Amino acid sequence: MKSQITDNNHSPRPQALDSDRAIQSLLSHKALWRASHTSKHQAGYLPSGYRRLDQALPHNGWPTIGTTEFLVKQPGIGEFQLIAPALACLSQRQWKWIVWIAPPHMPYAPALAAIGIQLDRILIIQPSSTAEALWAAEQCIKSHACSAVLLWAEHNTRPQAIKRLQVASKSTQTWNILFREAAVQQLPSPAPLRIALSSTPIATPEHDSRQHQLQVEIFKRPGGWPLSPFNLTLPLGLDCHLQAVTPLSNSSNPQPVSINEATPLPKLAITADSQQPLLTTKSSFRPVTTIS
Repeated sequence: MKSQITDNNHSPRPQALDSDRAIQSLLSHKALWRASHTSKHQAGYLPSGYRRLDQALPHNGWPTIGTTEFLVKQPGIGEFQLIAPALACLSQRQWKWIVWIAPPHMPYAPALAAIGIQLDRILIIQPSSTAEALWAAEQCIKSHACSAVLLWAEHNTRPQAIKRLQVASKSTQTWNILFREAAVQQLPSPAPLRIALSSTPIATPEHDSRQHQLQVEIFKRPGGWPLSPFNLTLPLGLDCHLQAVTPLSNSSNPQPVSINEATPLPKLAITADSQQPLLTTKSSFRPVTTIS
């Protein structure tokens, strides 16, 4: 209960009024988080498309500014399905790149097109080292030309490198998505949102064979405590339509490549034809908008 210092005439003393003003000033500061302010979507957040997941995420959606870190026991268990609806929305709302850096599999174009992702917004970079991957991610984020930068990072990625990506993504309002091994869950990370994912069997014997279940543990989130793990039932989809991919060249200086333009591709593979997989092609390329 709020109390005020009063004089003999029962009127607030000046110092009490000053204290009230100071408190109200602090409460209205934009850097102050209040638990009662997390129930509505805000700018910079997109619904995930999964009601149970939205209830657990800050502001009921994916924060599309800053770094989101997924820790997975093995690639392809459904991690991409969690962000696919938001990526589709980004690809339709603005003409910016969605960059994939060092993905373990080649994405399948028909599956991406089926959920609304614009294929001509996608760039895939296959660097030859961890240092190149981190450099490419940071430059893409800083370029202001990308709405999202997805990086499959090595397990030994240092916190300082993740911090650089987080700072860059906040300053340019770009969504940085990291995929890392589950083994690093106990290691520190500057990413404000960290989520551990694992595949879990569906208990009911009559379950639809076209579905699978993912255990989600949000163990670090901005403005809230860690949450207990919960299960999401997902349709078999994008993560099943992947093809193994190997580096396309041994170039020590990979360049980002745009779609369907001049000279042979060095380390990127993509096609805008939604009826075909995203495969290597002899079609030409050019560097993406200058990244500095």
